[in-house]
Amino acid sequence: MKRFLLIGLCLACSSVFAGERRQVLLETPVTYAAGAGVVERVKDECHIDDMLTRRVGEALRRLNRTGEGTIEANSAAGDAEILKLQITYVMGVGGGAWTGPKAISLSADLIDNGQVVRHTKFKRWSVGGMWGAFKGTCSILDRTAVVISKDLSRWVHNPRYVIKDEDAPDQASAPEAASATGAATAAQDSGEKAN
Repeated sequence: MKRFLLIGLCLACSSVFAGERRQVLLETPVTYAAGAGVVERVKDECHIDDMLTRRVGEALRRLNRTGEGTIEANSAAGDAEILKLQITYVMGVGGGAWTGPKAISLSADLIDNGQVVRHTKFKRWSVGGMWGAFKGTCSILDRTAVVISKDLSRWVHNPRYVIKDEDAPDQASAPEAASATGAATAAQDSGEKAN
């Protein structure tokens, strides 16, 4: 009987503390930073700002457990904290995985009562996964947006969590390696010795 009472007390306390979490809302629209590096065609076709709004907004809605995950800029946030994102760089051109890995770099501010309480900058890469060779640039960038939404959801929830910048995937240096291998092969085929 004491065990059931203790378990019930623990569950009641945990549900009380779980209800204490403040909501975090994504400020929309997600914007591009001044001088953000992005290919215009990719910006126009992929709508990366909308992609991030949809993915991060949905992740915050699940984290909040009630209501929406987004709020329009300059709207009253009430008791909620605001997550403001700016796209600083997008690595990607048309051609899907055939033109190399894709990346999105972001600047994120967590704002409470008009004051920035946390700030981070990071980038996430993708080569498209197992079927990457059959995916387009926009779907690879969307895959990257999903990872970003998970990172930001954890970052706003846990003040000790630090989002670490990712290094470029191995495929990012593949063109240089392939051109060096190709030059060595061509030199051997012509009878010259490659240095």
